[in-house]
Amino acid sequence: MKGSIERSTAFCIVLLASFSICIISPDHTLTNGQDFGKMSSGDSNSTANFSSSGDSGIAVSGEPAFLGDSLIAAVLVSNSGNSSGSVDLNLEHVSSGQFFSGEKTLISPGSTREIAANFSPVEKGQNFFRWWVSSDGGNISSTLFGEFSIEAYDSQDIFLSLESYEWSDELGLEVSISVILSPGKSRNIDLILSKEHGGATSQLQSISVKLDPGKRDLNFELGNPQLDSIHIEAVPIGWAHSSNSTDSSFMPVELPSLDPSMLSVEATFSPEMPTSGERVVAKISLSNSNEFQAEAGKVRVIHSSDKTILAETSVQSVNPGSTVTSDVAVQSWPGGDRIELEVQWSTGEVSSEKFFSVNSQVEDPLIDVPFDIVSAGFGILAGSMSIMVGTLIWRAVSTRTPTTSDEGLRETKERSESQSRKEKSEISCTHCDQRLMVPSGHVGAVRCPSCTMEFKVGVAEESKVVVRSKEDILNCPECDQALRVPIEKRPVMSRCPVCKIEFMAESEVM
Repeated sequence: MKGSIERSTAFCIVLLASFSICIISPDHTLTNGQDFGKMSSGDSNSTANFSSSGDSGIAVSGEPAFLGDSLIAAVLVSNSGNSSGSVDLNLEHVSSGQFFSGEKTLISPGSTREIAANFSPVEKGQNFFRWWVSSDGGNISSTLFGEFSIEAYDSQDIFLSLESYEWSDELGLEVSISVILSPGKSRNIDLILSKEHGGATSQLQSISVKLDPGKRDLNFELGNPQLDSIHIEAVPIGWAHSSNSTDSSFMPVELPSLDPSMLSVEATFSPEMPTSGERVVAKISLSNSNEFQAEAGKVRVIHSSDKTILAETSVQSVNPGSTVTSDVAVQSWPGGDRIELEVQWSTGEVSSEKFFSVNSQVEDPLIDVPFDIVSAGFGILAGSMSIMVGTLIWRAVSTRTPTTSDEGLRETKERSESQSRKEKSEISCTHCDQRLMVPSGHVGAVRCPSCTMEFKVGVAEESKVVVRSKEDILNCPECDQALRVPIEKRPVMSRCPVCKIEFMAESEVM
């Protein structure tokens, strides 16, 4: 009896030990001799039965492998059951325990499907992996698990460099770059070019390139962008480069210089003859005859007499051979019968200006009177005529005396007119050629009522100031204002619209 009890106790201990081993052993660590189908619950007549298709085993694609590469492991799985089921492929790196899993794949009864999982080598050298196929409810054959190994090399290096840039008439900005890929596999990358302007960054171009090991030179044509610098970046597609790589490059860019003489400014004013204090709109046209783009800038309307900025606005960039029109509002028109203006266009480091003279209307002040002005005007006219008639009659009566005759009166009148002619002389305005009568012997300034300009008579003529330059632009000798006098028209007398001084403009001998 005692021996029977001891044998029963030993049997229970062995049974409990076997049960514990079954509980703690994970599915993917079972030995080669075990049958996964026996571990699945349920009736095999109503389930999916999965097994490896033939002796294909697991296949790995993407070798030779480099650290950071994405590889693919795949296996063919057949369903010999009578029910559909889903399976997935699982991988585990033996030394690190890193786990990889593929997507679940539905397999119909009698069908064979390839199931796959993406994975990457974890360390340089030999990498050992366990693999197994799992299912939510189907029976798994012992042929759907195992081990494999791959050899991994150091990640490949990539070196990206912006070599140079050049501005051309036809293509604008051309950028040259070089890319070096270390020995190994051919690689796909995205090259992204960006610009920085005014603190903001924006993308210019993006292209995909397949690189072979070695050096490759590439050129990019970017047109005429507004920028301060250019940046390029290489982005690997499906792989990772080494930490020693240079995957980006930066280079400051200088915009091409513009010729100010190839920039022109035109303006019209509405209304054409404004009054003091009135709002005036200037329609300004900016033309760029340069071979490069004029970047965004500003337009100013300046009162020439005191350099007051009457209006200012920002204008867009102007492409080569293009014209841009912008409206600028002068909120309060200055007073005067003729206003001298300067319209100035500033773009980058250069500027272009043009001077305009605008006639203005001078309004008479309105007087509010408590009577009808028209009636009062007629009354004044009638009274004036009465006075004139009375005066003529009185003079006729008072001047006829017994000793006075018609012949004496005529002689006195002729002598008076001759004396009057002798007292005045005729001269010509030096500005508009208007004929003027001035007192004989007058010395000093004379103001022309036609052009309102002043000039001197009766004084010795001052020697003319001569200003020379090698280009169309020269400076006023009095106020240093920049003036445009074309070379082909010189020598010519010129007049500064600001200080009104006249001088001789000549070409400087080369």
